[in-house]
Amino acid sequence: MTRRITTEIHTQGAPRHPVLRRLAALFGLGPARGPGRPLDAIVSHCEVNDRHGVGVLLRTLFGAGEDVVAVRSRDDYGGRQEFGARAVRVRHRRGSRGAARRRVARALRGVGIRRVLCVPYYPDDVMTAIALHDARGAPLVTWIMDDQNILEPSIPDDLMAELLAKSGVAFAISPELRDAYAEKYRRPVWLAPPLVAADRVRPPGAEDVPVTGRPMVIGNIWGARWYQDLRRTVRGTGVRLDWSSPAGLATFWEGFDRDALAADGVEAVGALPEPEFVERLRAAPFVVVPSGTLDEVDDRPGISRFSLPSRIVFAVAAAHAPVIVLGSPKTAAARFVAAHGIGAVVPYDPEAFRATVAELTTPEAQRRVRLRASGIAGRFSAEGAVEWLWRSLEAGAPADDRFERIAPTIAAPPIVPPRPRDPRPGE
Repeated sequence: MTRRITTEIHTQGAPRHPVLRRLAALFGLGPARGPGRPLDAIVSHCEVNDRHGVGVLLRTLFGAGEDVVAVRSRDDYGGRQEFGARAVRVRHRRGSRGAARRRVARALRGVGIRRVLCVPYYPDDVMTAIALHDARGAPLVTWIMDDQNILEPSIPDDLMAELLAKSGVAFAISPELRDAYAEKYRRPVWLAPPLVAADRVRPPGAEDVPVTGRPMVIGNIWGARWYQDLRRTVRGTGVRLDWSSPAGLATFWEGFDRDALAADGVEAVGALPEPEFVERLRAAPFVVVPSGTLDEVDDRPGISRFSLPSRIVFAVAAAHAPVIVLGSPKTAAARFVAAHGIGAVVPYDPEAFRATVAELTTPEAQRRVRLRASGIAGRFSAEGAVEWLWRSLEAGAPADDRFERIAPTIAAPPIVPPRPRDPRPGE
């Protein structure tokens, strides 16, 4: 019943009945901009909000999404949608292509679609983007922000191949992700990294500003193994850290113990308002990013190998903060930091971590690393990025090489075959 009512709200704009208006607010659904006004469709896996990296990035680029219809596959945040002139949720459950086209047509009845941006995570995202492209003739751009096909086999090969074949241009968020998909699908895939709002990018000249705050752990801790390794590494070193994550105190695994984590030296402070987060970053002598070990017990190998955490880019661009990546030197996070000389890569080892902190907090190291971060910060500005994206779609290739110029040139390590994994809740 709820799904049927939701579809009606999606297709008829703002409902007049107060109960339906409340339902629309609950499910994050907004009215259409009006008949005859084409919108850009952005297809992603869940609600667009500030609780996860994809949501933060889309809002950084497109603002409130006044010219966007946001299409998602599921609700992971209680329906909290903060983006789009209109928002719809469409699920296919691997039905036929004809059924997918009809479902998308019902959800977007009366809405003209100008262009489609797909950020694929679930098979339903891919089916929706293909349906919009096929039925509406809308040009399609794909931006891969998470691996869900190579080491995390969620999207079947045939669906991913069709999506990329029908995309006028395709991007990936890290050089490792770019190269892996280009190699597997034998087509060009270009780099489009995480970006930072222009007014948050710190200008050069702050390299000698004293830092008096606490160092921070930033971003999500994606696996229980990462969490345990972080605790073991910090415990007993005398280093005290604050952990801030966009997801707040929510975790993606069982066993989180805030008090035990604090006893080991890491205080979980939850999600911080962006101005406070920036202030803390700029006062921090360094930030710590847990990553994977890329061994047989790494519980999130796809994220470890391919994901460039948006919080690393934000810390570098907004604060020029030195970065310590914990884990394997072959992770995308580690390779980014090493390639640009903006911190250190350290195994999950207390003595190695303690020694790195001691070296990185010397005045000489602070100035050296912050100067390097200052030199690349402006390259990650989101200013003009939306226009660049759409011009690239028209051209069938990047409109310029602004992002390819910053890609690390270290040769990528070989990719190991995927191993079975436990399904996510709800799959």
